[in-house]
Amino acid sequence: MAANNVFSIEGKGLKLTTAEDIKEYVEQIKNHENLTEIILSGNTIGSEAAKELATVLPEKLQLQIANFSDIFTGRLREDVKESVKILCDSLTELPNLKSLSLSDNAFGPVGAESMFDFLSNNNSLEELYLNNNGLGIQGGQTIAKAFMERHDRHSASGIESNLRIIVMGRNRLENGSSAAMSEMLSKLKTLTSFRVPQNGIRPEGIETLMKGLSENVNLDHLDLQDNTFTLAGSKALAEALPNWKKLEILNVNDCLLSSKGGPIVAAALKNNPNLKKLQLQYNEIEQDGIEVLSEVIGQLKHLEALELNGNRFKAESPVIEKIKIALLNNSSEDVLGSLSDMEDLTSDEEDDDDEEDDDDEEDDEDDEDEDEDKEEENKVQDKPAEEKVESKNTTSAEEASSVVPEPEATHMKVDSAPQKVEHTSSDTKTADIAEDAAPTKHNSNTATAPLTDDKKQHSATLGLPTQAAYDTTTRRKSAAEELDDDISSLINSMKSGLNLN
Repeated sequence: MAANNVFSIEGKGLKLTTAEDIKEYVEQIKNHENLTEIILSGNTIGSEAAKELATVLPEKLQLQIANFSDIFTGRLREDVKESVKILCDSLTELPNLKSLSLSDNAFGPVGAESMFDFLSNNNSLEELYLNNNGLGIQGGQTIAKAFMERHDRHSASGIESNLRIIVMGRNRLENGSSAAMSEMLSKLKTLTSFRVPQNGIRPEGIETLMKGLSENVNLDHLDLQDNTFTLAGSKALAEALPNWKKLEILNVNDCLLSSKGGPIVAAALKNNPNLKKLQLQYNEIEQDGIEVLSEVIGQLKHLEALELNGNRFKAESPVIEKIKIALLNNSSEDVLGSLSDMEDLTSDEEDDDDEEDDDDEEDDEDDEDEDEDKEEENKVQDKPAEEKVESKNTTSAEEASSVVPEPEATHMKVDSAPQKVEHTSSDTKTADIAEDAAPTKHNSNTATAPLTDDKKQHSATLGLPTQAAYDTTTRRKSAAEELDDDISSLINSMKSGLNLN
């Protein structure tokens, strides 16, 4: 675009509050017969000055680009709201206007309201830049609604949608605006560039956006940097990628694709052979994810830049060498970016990755223990009556005197259903009781060794008998049986102490 067709006061820091303040520049604009671009960035314009400027803009029928970014610094909210509406309305009927930028103006949702009439009624706009405006959820919904009204009006008149680029980064759009945005995207179907970085959009919102974005098959630039994907968002992106055969730039830096989502996205990139720039930094992608990418990278013949820094694999990994070789085969340039800030897995995180496998192993062990206990119980039931009688007759008089009677059913009802307990607590309890109660191998004719003082004290604390003889002819009870017996003894001992018997 020829310089003589551009009017610019960019970066002059002018404070244009009144009509008189801006009159000089309005005259210059008026004298540009074939003005195609106007740049007002880096100055501050009040509503009265905006009104004066609006007297000349509708006359500039050749105007294609209006850059009104950063023009309201220091202005009051109501003043900004009025100025945005005045300037946008003055552009509505321009037949050749292709691009409007209002980035870096902190007007919030009210700014979106001021733009509504222009966005819904102008027929020529192809590119909208609204970066860092503080639109919020409400502002995002308002913009989407305006474009949907525009689309419906065009459809009714048989006019094809011509919107190509939407940039709305750093606006806190969040999940709340995703449904309206997705509906807008599914109606338009004409976008080539959609850039919404740093908007606090979480996995559910990403999934919703992808449904609408998938309808825009000519997309060549997608920027979702610094939103949150995790596995759900990664799956949604992977499902959408095959629709964008023309995709050249994909920026999902800082999106927490995660160790599980990374491989899924990497595998889907085989559907995008025209990629020139792939940005995957700081996504917690691990070794398996980068290995999947190494298998795909050879198919990306046009790749000019690959960003993998800040992920969770070693920079000197052999798979990185494999990627470098594949990139060299595609291009003579140094495509792979720096790997100077790779993140290592901590021992805790490595343990977390294996947690599910460990849990499965523990469950299997528990099942085996239960089977063994059942098998032992069946053996006891199958023993002949004579063996039981013999076992009973060999019980010493001392043991018999220490036995506490079973509690009557009227005193306590015991739930027979097995209770699930933590391994650590049950093992500890069993170990404490078994220290006093577990039988040891000895000759049946040998007297039972007396308990030491510390064990007597321990047994007394538990409420267990301080001396017990064990029959060596009976099988050794399982840990579960011993625990049941000891608990029963403890209950009866406590009842005796309370004079309940």
